[in-house]
Amino acid sequence: MTLCLTALSIGTIFAQGKPVKQETYNLSGKIEGLTNQKIYLSNYDGKKVHVDSLTSTDGKFAFKGVLDHPSVYNIYLTQRDRLSVFVQSGSITVTTYKDSVSKGIVKGSALHEKWMVHRKEMEAAYALMSKADKMYQEFSGKGKKKPADSLEREKAAHKVFMAGEAYADSVCNHFISTNPNSIISAFIINSYYMRPGSEEKMMKYYNSLSAEVKASFFGKEIKSLSDKLAVVDTGKMAPDFSMADTTGKSIRLSSLKGKYVLVDFWASWCGPCRKENPNVVKAYNEYRDKGFEIIGVSLDNKKEAWLKAINADKLTWIHVSDLKGWQNDAAKLYAVSAVPMNFLLDKNGKIIGKNLRSEELHKKLSEVVR
Repeated sequence: MTLCLTALSIGTIFAQGKPVKQETYNLSGKIEGLTNQKIYLSNYDGKKVHVDSLTSTDGKFAFKGVLDHPSVYNIYLTQRDRLSVFVQSGSITVTTYKDSVSKGIVKGSALHEKWMVHRKEMEAAYALMSKADKMYQEFSGKGKKKPADSLEREKAAHKVFMAGEAYADSVCNHFISTNPNSIISAFIINSYYMRPGSEEKMMKYYNSLSAEVKASFFGKEIKSLSDKLAVVDTGKMAPDFSMADTTGKSIRLSSLKGKYVLVDFWASWCGPCRKENPNVVKAYNEYRDKGFEIIGVSLDNKKEAWLKAINADKLTWIHVSDLKGWQNDAAKLYAVSAVPMNFLLDKNGKIIGKNLRSEELHKKLSEVVR
């Protein structure tokens, strides 16, 4: 990976005809108790995961490379125990232990130190969310019979989870407002607010950043998503697309004009999507004879799993997918960064609702489909 990145950077330098300053990192250290084992270093560039590795005889390691921009890298022996390091240019040292890699000590990265301050402040929020998850798991899950008071217990778990979310938002708000000149603030916005339903807060926090941070990689990512979201905002005409259905036949969205259409982005592997499906089925059965149609756009990459989920959940509407996963062409066109996500179109193809779930979907349909 290092060789490829170096070759790419050199090519860019000569193509421009003038020297370009390269940012590089040197990540070294030791994993105590380790002998003759492979150490991995990975990072995600927004499109794919890059993995580098080396075999260490005594636990010592050193990774070097060209840094496109400061970001999170993961050091690990196994995927279940990873140390996340916010890497910036320069030399960074890590000391950790074979049986607790995630608890390592990082020195040499001011950005990492700033990020750790934020993560420490978030611990109470994570604790509430974890508590909510345990409350829910106590009465749900495969093979478990739902108790008579399951609805009340689910509401109680949801209340605790929402309290965790509210606390997390207050922590993020405080950090961003007091650190407008830090790249970590833009990174936090990327991590927590670039998802359906958070667009307003995303832009509120983005607008509070300094010009320098807005010009950073993470700042540009926020601006890019904002521009894409503006194209599919409520009141705009829905972008047209054509995609193959389950039989391979091409279906064009615009062919459904004359009906109210729910463009529903989902995937077989998405738990919240599958949980929401019965609600969508109920809405479809109630309004399908009144000029309502659904086109489900799957972010699956395996056709068998996609078809199995359609049949298992009894989804009898139109289904399309290019089986490209997160690179689905329609999902990119609609700036979909999380699923489930949907867009309700009127008979002319104008977007009149977004991210409609549960009772919100039924309420909106009752208002427009008659």
